[in-house]
Amino acid sequence: MKPVHLTLSAFGSFADEQKIDFTRLGTGGLYLITGETGAGKTTIFDAISFALFGRASGEGRKDYPMLRSDFAGEKAKTFVELVFVSGSQSYTIKRSIKKNSQEIVFTLPDGTVMTRKKDVDGKITEVVGLDRDQFAQIVMIAQNDFLRFLQSNTADRLAILRHIFGTEALKQFQERLKARVKTENDKIDLIIHDFNRHEVDVHQRREQFARWKEQIKADKAEKTGIEKQLLCHDEQRLFLAAELKNAENLSKTIADLKRHRQDLDAHKTKSDEMAKVKQHTLRGEIALRKVKPLADEAVKTAGNHAAALSHLDTAKKGEVAAGTELEKATKAVENLPLLAEYQAEHDKLSASLKSEEDKLAKLSALHRDSAAIQQKQSEFAKKQAKYVTLDAEFHTADEKYRTLENAFLRNQAGILADTLAAGKPCPVCGSTEHPAPAQITGEAKISGTEMSETALKRAKETREKALSQRDMFTPKLAQFQGEIETLTQRFIEEFSELVPEGDPLSAITGVAARQSITDLDRTLTDLLSQTQHTVKELTTRKNTAQQQWDDLTKKRESAAKRKTDAESAAKSAQTLVAERMANEQKLLSLRHEAQENYQIVLQKNDFIDEAEYTAALITESELARLNKQVSDYEKKGEQLARDIDRLEKETEGKELPDIEKLRKEAETALAASKALTEQRDTINSRLNKTESALKELTQAAAGYEKAEKALATVKQLSETANGKLDFETYAQMTYFDCVIGAANLRLNLMSQNRYSLQRKTEGGDGRKRAGLDIEVFDAFTGKERSANSLSGGESFMASLSLALGLSDIVQQSAGGIHLDAMFIDEGFGTLDSEVLDIAIKTLSEMAGTDRIIGIISHVSELREWIDPQVRIEKNRSGSRITVVSGG
Repeated sequence: MKPVHLTLSAFGSFADEQKIDFTRLGTGGLYLITGETGAGKTTIFDAISFALFGRASGEGRKDYPMLRSDFAGEKAKTFVELVFVSGSQSYTIKRSIKKNSQEIVFTLPDGTVMTRKKDVDGKITEVVGLDRDQFAQIVMIAQNDFLRFLQSNTADRLAILRHIFGTEALKQFQERLKARVKTENDKIDLIIHDFNRHEVDVHQRREQFARWKEQIKADKAEKTGIEKQLLCHDEQRLFLAAELKNAENLSKTIADLKRHRQDLDAHKTKSDEMAKVKQHTLRGEIALRKVKPLADEAVKTAGNHAAALSHLDTAKKGEVAAGTELEKATKAVENLPLLAEYQAEHDKLSASLKSEEDKLAKLSALHRDSAAIQQKQSEFAKKQAKYVTLDAEFHTADEKYRTLENAFLRNQAGILADTLAAGKPCPVCGSTEHPAPAQITGEAKISGTEMSETALKRAKETREKALSQRDMFTPKLAQFQGEIETLTQRFIEEFSELVPEGDPLSAITGVAARQSITDLDRTLTDLLSQTQHTVKELTTRKNTAQQQWDDLTKKRESAAKRKTDAESAAKSAQTLVAERMANEQKLLSLRHEAQENYQIVLQKNDFIDEAEYTAALITESELARLNKQVSDYEKKGEQLARDIDRLEKETEGKELPDIEKLRKEAETALAASKALTEQRDTINSRLNKTESALKELTQAAAGYEKAEKALATVKQLSETANGKLDFETYAQMTYFDCVIGAANLRLNLMSQNRYSLQRKTEGGDGRKRAGLDIEVFDAFTGKERSANSLSGGESFMASLSLALGLSDIVQQSAGGIHLDAMFIDEGFGTLDSEVLDIAIKTLSEMAGTDRIIGIISHVSELREWIDPQVRIEKNRSGSRITVVSGG
């Protein structure tokens, strides 16, 4: 990974948008990030780390609010955008901070855009080849995190090296072995649980299986004997049950025969009563079905005719009322005044008002024009005063110039003689002797200015400037005066048009040209006020006339509508009376016809009069009830006769047996059968349980033996692979030895052959994973010691050497990871001048021509040694970035 362009906005100490073009720093070598304390040097590394991984480079700046600039305005957007290359591909990622969340846009080389944080973070790790923590220990060694890789333990280094050198497969193999051991142990535990559930010791399973087989054999034999006895008892029990059932059925049949004979005798006693009911039903049905329809029709036609008489009477009363209303409505229309008189007055007032309103509008416009003219006259007075000033300035400058010019011409000889020198030729005659040179007269000084051609030129320029200013202003003044005269003349003409001949005001307009605009404005104001009063008075009179006209119009419309409605109502009433008279005669005829038909049907069906018909009449529901009563009586008699005949045939020649004796014999047989059944079920339950347990545990035993063999095979392999020195650690030790070897090439040089790193081979705490721990060999003492015992400068050299060595081996062995850039934040201040020189040379050699290494440092020597530089300048409104690529 190598950065190309970095853009920051409202981030850290930078208030506004800042950009770094890394291409100006070259394709390889060192560059320095320099600036005052707090200017924001480390913020550059924070921005790169945040763009890639969503977190700052250091551990102390995690929260989003800590990353937003305190200098930024409320509307400023906080974001970091990084363009970088990995291999030959170019990528762009932009992360924005909004409150406590991120917005991400990651653009891939093919133009694909990713925005989901989870997807982007995974893709960044894939492209860069490192996650954020690994990046911080190998590529971007941040301030305060510089010693982490040096002082990490085996477990921490395993996580870093696993991803870099691809030993994840070994780790997964170890985990699969652990999982396989756990699986086999779980199988065995589950099988043992099954044995325990049946209270069987898994190690004594064969003895228990033999006992269960003997038990099964004995239970089957006993079950067979009981089933034979149960078969005999069941046959006897079924026979006795059948005999008892037959005896009980015969007893019930005899009792039913006796009860049916009694019911038939009681039924016959009701025959006379039912004959009367039958006769009543017949007469009621005739009255209901044959007479009632005609009786109802007679009543209906009589009611219809009575209603028609009532409606006819109501219609005749309505006809009289409608005629009365028509007379009143006609008189009301005739008594109202005509609209023409009101219309003429209204039109006259409207015309007068329109004329006065037009006059008022023109007067108002003239009033505004008067104010404008007076304003321009005021401005003209100011412009005249300015012209007088410019004219005075010109005359002063002109007088001074003419005085100076006259004096200058009169003193030309004296001015020339003033330039002569002994022994040098005269510019006029060429003589080198000058016995009597001319003298400058007393007027050579004017107003304190020495006589010279330059002074004369300046006076002329002043005069010409004053003349130009006055002449430029003169046409403007004349133009402004002309505008005022034009406006005034137009005002007087328009004002005169508004005053008719013979009006008292015409005398004023006649002498308007001799009056001031202020006097005319006062006259105009009086006329304007008078016209406003007239308009107000005419408006009131017009509104009153309009209201009177509107009221009369509404009254005439109302009266006309009343008359029209009355005429329509009168015609409707006459028509209704005629219709209802015709309907009444029709309904009277139908009434007579219906009454005649009703009397005929009464005589035809043997009803003496209406009273006899009314007494016989029944309802439909009562008719249905009576018919059902007669039918049910007849059906019941027939059914009783049939049942008695059937029961007599069923009991003919039969005697009733001893039912109680049969019941006791059946109960005894049932009890014996039930006891044998319970005994059989008990044996059967025990047999099923024993057979099920034997089958289940026989299968479990086979699985137990198989799992024991599998566990024995895999357990030893897992213990070996996951021991204190596991497979993955063993493999990584080879890579780590290479890293240490590469690191010592730099550390030996920087420490002047005193220190070298070596992998610790002796075990320490047996509870901790070992194999990748580091110790330092001190050539001065000939002893090894902990890396934590090094001083600050020594630790920096060791950490830097280790980081450089790791970078070398990664480049050589991990082909998918391109470490084309490295970033180092501080630490050089702990080195003396000689070691510092060695460290810088080492880094420069490592960078070569295709890798860039950025250094943050306060060491003053580095500002002179390292070029190019990224300079950070801070001020009260936030820091700014400048890239210096040379000099």
